[in-house]
Amino acid sequence: MSLLPPDFQFSQRNLQDYVDCRRRFQLRFLQGLVWPAVEVEPHLEHERRMQSGSAFHRLVHQHLLGVPPERLSEMLEAGNEDLQRWWGNYLGFVGQLHLGDRKLVETILSAPIGSYRLVAKYDLIYWDEQESIVTIVDWKTSLNRPPRAWLADRLQTCIYPYLLVNAGAPYSAGERLQPEQIEMLYWFAEHPDE
Repeated sequence: MSLLPPDFQFSQRNLQDYVDCRRRFQLRFLQGLVWPAVEVEPHLEHERRMQSGSAFHRLVHQHLLGVPPERLSEMLEAGNEDLQRWWGNYLGFVGQLHLGDRKLVETILSAPIGSYRLVAKYDLIYWDEQESIVTIVDWKTSLNRPPRAWLADRLQTCIYPYLLVNAGAPYSAGERLQPEQIEMLYWFAEHPDE
C-alpha cells in the first residue's frame, strides 16, 4: 500500500525535498504541513523577496508574450528596488537570446512515471532552428548564485530536459527531441553577467 495519495504528482521540487530531507518531504507533501516553522523577521524578508520574484516572473511572462517593455516598466512598483534592478538586468539580457517565433512561455509538461505523473513548469523554452538546439531558461531571483556544480546536481537540471524529451513532441512538429538537442540555462537576475 502506497503512502502517496492516488492523485500525487512528482515534481522537481518535491523530489529534491525527498533527496535533501525525507522528513521534510513527509511533512510538506504527505501531511501538508509547513516545514520548517517560520521565524518572524527573516520570514518577512524572505516573503517580500518571494513576492518580488513572482512579480518579476509575471513581467517576463508578459514581455515574452509581446507586451512592450516600456508599458511593463511603467507598471513597476515604486520603491521595489529588487524588482526594478531585476527588470533592468533582464531587459539587458533578453536581447542576447536568439528568440524566434517558436517558444513556450510558462508552460507545464507532464509524463507518466509508474502510476503517477511527473510534472514541470517551464519559464521559457525556445527553439534555435538553425542550430537544432532547444534551450530551457529558468529565471532565478535568489540573492546568491550557487556554484555551477551545485546546479548540475539539482534534480531540476535533469528532470526538465527529461520531461521535454518525453513530453515535448507536440511542440516539436511531432518529433521526439533528443537529449543532445537540449540545453538548460539558469539565469540569475542578481547576477546577470555570470
